Amino acid sequence: MKTNKLLVLGVALLTLVFTNCNSSDETPETYSFNFGNNKTSDFAGKIVDENNQPIAGVTVEMSGQTITTAADGTFTLSNVAVKERFAYMTTSKPGFINGSRMVFPHEGVNNVTIMMLERNVIATIPSGQTSVVSLPSTTRVTFDGAFMLENGQPYNGNVKVSMHFLDSRDPYVFDKMPGNLIGTREDGSISGMETYGMVNVELYGDNDEKLQIATGHTANISMPIATNQLDTAPATIPLWHFDEATGLWKEEGFSRKIGNRYIGNVSHFTWWNNDYAYVVATLNVVVTNFDGTPVNGVRVTISRQNGSTGDVLMNLGTTGPNGTLSAGVPRNEPLTFRAFTADGLLINTQVLPASNEMVRTVYVVIPVANKQ
Repeated sequence: MKTNKLLVLGVALLTLVFTNCNSSDETPETYSFNFGNNKTSDFAGKIVDENNQPIAGVTVEMSGQTITTAADGTFTLSNVAVKERFAYMTTSKPGFINGSRMVFPHEGVNNVTIMMLERNVIATIPSGQTSVVSLPSTTRVTFDGAFMLENGQPYNGNVKVSMHFLDSRDPYVFDKMPGNLIGTREDGSISGMETYGMVNVELYGDNDEKLQIATGHTANISMPIATNQLDTAPATIPLWHFDEATGLWKEEGFSRKIGNRYIGNVSHFTWWNNDYAYVVATLNVVVTNFDGTPVNGVRVTISRQNGSTGDVLMNLGTTGPNGTLSAGVPRNEPLTFRAFTADGLLINTQVLPASNEMVRTVYVVIPVANKQ
């Protein structure tokens, strides 16, 4: 608590220093992002529903370790095998869509919040005929009527459709979405992503068996483009589906901009995401008091100046007990860096210049001590 008071007192005098860590000889053409070496990390988290209420009895799994959330929705996992720039956990509970989170682990305890979405059957449609299912957001999916069981056998009967749309402007989008905005492009390279909206669709049969679109068939997805993104929305944009096994999004096809919507075809269902892709670099954030002591719990976001107007690109997370965090950010683009106290108070907004560096660091120094 002393740290939070110190942050508030130091707002007016907060200073931020931006430095590059590697040689400027590195060029985008020779750069290749990787997740680093093996290490172990500690994690603490909380699982909540869409009303921010804790969910007990959620199974949390990470690198072979499994734990169940307590009555207050919390969990801890220690000495988890991860990569230097990749840690992936999954959550599951009957009645909810599976949740997950991918983080860039830092030293000390990594804090994670996952907001799980309820399985919401919004429509029941017949197989064998074209059907359109819509949400109040105007997101809609058109099915041609061909479905199959998970084992590939044809399915004939009623199809229950569960569907959620995540607007890029949703203040909880990074808590609700799976993984993180990191994905694999069709050429195999790792990319960062800026979302223009995503949708989850799950299909169930009469006996709650899981279904998929039949092999060789597609469904059409139409999603609205947020008004603050219309001026930057490209004519075509990559489509990505989330791979629960790897914790990464995978590029598969594209959507076309038609009016104020993105429309594309998909051959299977999971989460689907319309995203601008960018080359990813690592940003390290170090927050200290004037005397060099680390500051815990500072939340950091990044937005692209060349991206959607006023849109927060990524919630990078919060600093750990050692005052640091690491995350993937766009390479060679000017970025707007924002830091917040644990109570949500904005304590700094800073433009970071474009850089070709693979790794760069932001130092936040709070020069006023709260002596007690």
